[in-house]
Amino acid sequence: MSSSHLFDPEFAELADLGWTPALAEAFERVAVSDVRPGRIARVDHGRSTVLVPHPVRARNQLHLVTAGDWVALGPSQTGPDRFEVTAVLPRHSAFNRLQVGHTQAQAVAANLDVVLIAASLDRELNLRSLERYLVMGWESGATPVVVLTKADSRTKDAVDYAVGEARTVALDAEVVAVSAISGVGMAQLSGRFLRPGRTIGVVGPSGAGKSTLVNWFIGSFEMATGPVRSDGKGRHTTSHRQLLVLPGRGILLDTPGLRSLGLWLVSDGVDRAFADLAELATQCRFNDCGHTQEPGCRVLRAVSEGTISAARLDAWRKLAREASSVAARQGDLAEQRAQRQRWKALAREQRRQPRS
Repeated sequence: MSSSHLFDPEFAELADLGWTPALAEAFERVAVSDVRPGRIARVDHGRSTVLVPHPVRARNQLHLVTAGDWVALGPSQTGPDRFEVTAVLPRHSAFNRLQVGHTQAQAVAANLDVVLIAASLDRELNLRSLERYLVMGWESGATPVVVLTKADSRTKDAVDYAVGEARTVALDAEVVAVSAISGVGMAQLSGRFLRPGRTIGVVGPSGAGKSTLVNWFIGSFEMATGPVRSDGKGRHTTSHRQLLVLPGRGILLDTPGLRSLGLWLVSDGVDRAFADLAELATQCRFNDCGHTQEPGCRVLRAVSEGTISAARLDAWRKLAREASSVAARQGDLAEQRAQRQRWKALAREQRRQPRS
């Protein structure tokens, strides 16, 4: 299948879903007769809704896919579905978290260009939670943007103060305050980040206003919005991940509120989210400075001078420890897998030897 064929009128319609020449080249390497590209819109227990660009149902038992993935579809050999996923194309970004009770990463969204991190202003702003989402956002490979929702619940001065607070941890990430109820900031947010072919993910804790935000973007309230419990935690409104196409405007990927923030942390995301502290650490007297009580520690000096908060330093230490712990567990699992392979190889060799 030639690259030119991939951009005939039929495939050209995929451009609004984010189809690119790089994806076309990747698809050509796996394409065979009767195979076509598509994008996963939703996954349901071994079956997926795939946009080609119209929606079709396909089996995906043999491949781990998530909403936002680009895949190759071939004719289904079994079952009621006409198609099955035959290959998953390389992801240019992925939003991962650590599965509760496991040491394997779970992709909750793929091929995002922008990650909107929602945090509600109808409660106290949780900077530590925001930092954790920023780590995930930077690590995903997409561009994180902090969106402070429900700005109508505070005065303008209080909103400005909250924006300033968020910027102390957002650093290079943009911070915007909006209200889907009053419309404040929404047109600017849409105009700034939505565009044809661009995929935006909306993430954040339950009750952060994600569904209301998404509903504003799609111009309806088709997605049921749930109340917030008295303890400030929202009830899950969206129970599944889904890709929402806004014709001529872009693509939205909505995810359920993440109750557990067992993050899939690696040092790159932590360093990017805490770039201010990482930079200060390079100025410490000792290369192995632990930033606890060492002389000549530039990080501790910044805390004593008030330019860095002690809470932010503690959060940095905690997330760095989590990242190290995940890396260590990954190493243990790799060694266990290697050991199993060695035992299997030994068993095969023993079976080949003739019995005496």
